[in-house]
Amino acid sequence: MRTLRYKKWGLLIILFVFSVSLRVRAQSKDTLYLPDPLIAEAYYKAAHQNILAAVNPAVFKGYFSVCADGIGFGYGNSYPSLDGHQMSDALLWLGQINTVKANWDYVTSFQKPDGRLPLAILPANAGKKIGPKNYQAEVDPNGGLYKHWVPKDPLRALAGTTYIQNADVIFRFTSDKQWLKEQLPSINRTADYLASLISDEGAVGGAGYYVERPTRVEFDGVSQGHVVDAFRRLAALNNVVGNQVATQKYRGLADRVASFFQKKFWQGTQYAEYLHPEKGVVKGHGLTDVDWTALATGVASEKQKKVVWPQLKSAKGFYYNGMPTGIATKPETYESWETTYADNQDLAAMGRVWYLEAWARANMGDAEGLISSIRAVSQAGRDSSYYWRERYNAKGGYGAKKYNEYPANLIRIVQRFLFGAEHGLDGSLQLSPVAPEAFWRSGFGQRLSLRNGAIYYMMKDGRTDGQYTGGTSQTLSIKFPYPVKNIHLVINGAPVAQRSKDQWITFVLPPSTEGPPSTFSLRFEH
Repeated sequence: MRTLRYKKWGLLIILFVFSVSLRVRAQSKDTLYLPDPLIAEAYYKAAHQNILAAVNPAVFKGYFSVCADGIGFGYGNSYPSLDGHQMSDALLWLGQINTVKANWDYVTSFQKPDGRLPLAILPANAGKKIGPKNYQAEVDPNGGLYKHWVPKDPLRALAGTTYIQNADVIFRFTSDKQWLKEQLPSINRTADYLASLISDEGAVGGAGYYVERPTRVEFDGVSQGHVVDAFRRLAALNNVVGNQVATQKYRGLADRVASFFQKKFWQGTQYAEYLHPEKGVVKGHGLTDVDWTALATGVASEKQKKVVWPQLKSAKGFYYNGMPTGIATKPETYESWETTYADNQDLAAMGRVWYLEAWARANMGDAEGLISSIRAVSQAGRDSSYYWRERYNAKGGYGAKKYNEYPANLIRIVQRFLFGAEHGLDGSLQLSPVAPEAFWRSGFGQRLSLRNGAIYYMMKDGRTDGQYTGGTSQTLSIKFPYPVKNIHLVINGAPVAQRSKDQWITFVLPPSTEGPPSTFSLRFEH
């Protein structure tokens, strides 16, 4: 009986892969199925023409460029904070675990005793000054840039935060507890340096989190949310290895920053963009990326969500010439004192802001808004032979021509938010798609590599089918975007009980290394 079921499933998989190759005009090895040809093709091009193309072991094992051509921003240079995290996360989704772990080792070797990490690693400029005349910073003799050349030193909170977030995704993809135990002293040391930027009240300093101009001196609202997210993740990582002292410490720091944010950044209808030491609360540029950050990283109170979300949901001012996502809905209102340099180049739509928008929309269950933003970015790629610029404004794209920020975030957003895929700290796979109704009618799914095997699955309205191959059992949890009832689960041809809690349906797939894979079929009503 099981053999017959497997043969039928095998035929389904063959048809599945064939349909994918037709949709993206790619090779049969493609494993992503989306009933939207534009997004499917953009995902494939982002992966193969941009992210994987940037990996270059000839520089060093684990090296990747921030540009698809390997040249933009300097051959052999590394940007391990924002770019490094975005690229690492995307590469993990593409199965490049060894590359990401090797890159982690390289970056870790530049950590200072106090926990500081470099914004950039520029080997050819070691010991030299960089930056425009009269606006320069010195590169460390080891090649690391630890201080920005823009006055007031923006991005101070960035490297440590993304280092923690990187550790989190690496562990989630690998479940490698030995690796985690070995790395936690370094990760905690970075967190302690990050904690030194926090005021007694709970405000995270460091000027602009991921923007330089405007400089957002000194307490950027984006920093507050990202730092809370990082500390919460770090508390959970320490809990995995049983370090309860560190767990409580970082939970406490996260709570302190979140409390300050809710009290001091909230302005009644939206959040302040930043708190300036002399000018005070800055909030005159319309809705900003801080509002997205609050909903994305979970630092907004329930009451605040109800006020700000209806405004954000339909705020078209964030799309500059149709491209998501700008840092503010009224970029023309910035004043000269808000930058410490001669321009405001970051008054732009950028992939880093788009990720926050997508994260927030996913948290709020806004499938139509999410898919609309993905289509906009996909179309921008198609219009430029599937390369993306660093920044976009009302006149179009500018900055690096083959920059990997948008393609990296396209991969992350499709996986984490559209598909709702997440690797649990306990080794489970969690699926909670935020997909539009058209996707549920047509069906969508993928083949996803796991730490010890792979899973194929297809989701459609009222059903989910799949198969699993792996040397150990695999816990799978699924949450649909609506309440379900009359759940019927079959594994390997036999009815099986499942656990349901908080709309999550959880079951365990048995190991399968020889012979047919384990199959599962889930039916329900809603």
